[in-house]
Amino acid sequence: MLIEFSVQNYRSIKEKATLSMIASPDDAKNNNVIRNENIEDGILRTAVIYGPNASGKSNIVNAMQFLRNFVLTSHMIQKGQKLNYQPFKLNEESRSSPCQFHIVFMRKGIRFAYNLEIVQEKVINESLYSYPRGRQSLIFERTNSTTFKFTKDKPEQGFISERTLENVAYLSNSTKLNYKGTEEAFDWFREDFLTVGLANDPTSEDLIFELIKSPHMKKIVLRALAEADVDICDVSAKKTSVEYSKLPPELKPMIRNFMLLSNQEEVIAYETKTVHKIMGKIGKEEQVTFDMMSEESEGTKRLFMLMGPIIDTLVHGKTLILDELDVRLHLLIAKMLINLFHDEGQNKSGAQLIFTTHDVKLLDQQLFRRDQIWFTEKDELTKGTRLFSLLEFGPRKDENVEKGYLAGRYGALPFIPTGKVME
Repeated sequence: MLIEFSVQNYRSIKEKATLSMIASPDDAKNNNVIRNENIEDGILRTAVIYGPNASGKSNIVNAMQFLRNFVLTSHMIQKGQKLNYQPFKLNEESRSSPCQFHIVFMRKGIRFAYNLEIVQEKVINESLYSYPRGRQSLIFERTNSTTFKFTKDKPEQGFISERTLENVAYLSNSTKLNYKGTEEAFDWFREDFLTVGLANDPTSEDLIFELIKSPHMKKIVLRALAEADVDICDVSAKKTSVEYSKLPPELKPMIRNFMLLSNQEEVIAYETKTVHKIMGKIGKEEQVTFDMMSEESEGTKRLFMLMGPIIDTLVHGKTLILDELDVRLHLLIAKMLINLFHDEGQNKSGAQLIFTTHDVKLLDQQLFRRDQIWFTEKDELTKGTRLFSLLEFGPRKDENVEKGYLAGRYGALPFIPTGKVME
């Protein structure tokens, strides 16, 4: 599970921005908290991020996605290859400073802390610590790109460090070279940390395909669709290979990235069919088949694509990051999906959901605790993204947060001086 994430000097984020999933000492909505013996007040099951357009909320998600992808794929980078370095550009000093990422997470009851700093040519600093029985233990520390420090397995780790290029993450390369000391941390990024953007993600298609192959998991998917009242009684899918060269140009970068992450050598296309029941002319029930992509509504497609990551996350206790959860979804369906994570009966494995949204109707203290609600806005002086929690304003537990937000009480609103455009 995710405990904390920080990012600095990345895209619109100039100063350090930290999203903490550690619960505050509050007795409100205890079902929204995962109790853990190592974290006194527990870990939040969900967090929501609000903010106006171009305030940087999606860049918080992008930063998590970038870090995950870099850890999982950087061992494939060739010597001298430039990194996907995206610093804050509205400041001269920032344009040549490292992008910095720091993440704290827990896997199999052990807490880990990973730090990464990169520029275009190389990894500057990198470190990984674990906290077995609550005590800090250094796994590796890397400074000035090529200087390493180890406290255990020194000969083995020294051998690996000498074979780690300056532009490659040691966490990635050491796992590739079968070093067991970094395996659990790497596996958390690979197996327990999912990020889904606004566009259709091949990962979502793959997950939903794998789910509906299992009769038990397919029942869960259909039950979720029934709860959302989309009138689908059955679903099937088959996959075929497609030549990469024949893909539309706009899809190639996303597909290539997915192929690298999943070690796939071919492009897989999915053909998904849904089944609807209708009453025929003579009162006999009939079934009608639809093609998911060409005949179902945009809302149904969006919900269906989300069900793979959401159910996979709930079943296996993962952390899921979603950009704009509510797009094309009715408010009640969005609330239903969120409540799956808050319901201890549905979320037995400690799964987490972190998402961005514009829908102010979700700003509800009947749904979220105050420490689960976050905002982004542009700093007036630096023009960089600022991330902050509703807790900073100390609202009453019975306060109408939606009304307060729209009144500008918490900031993070677009400034529209006159609304006049066509004069």
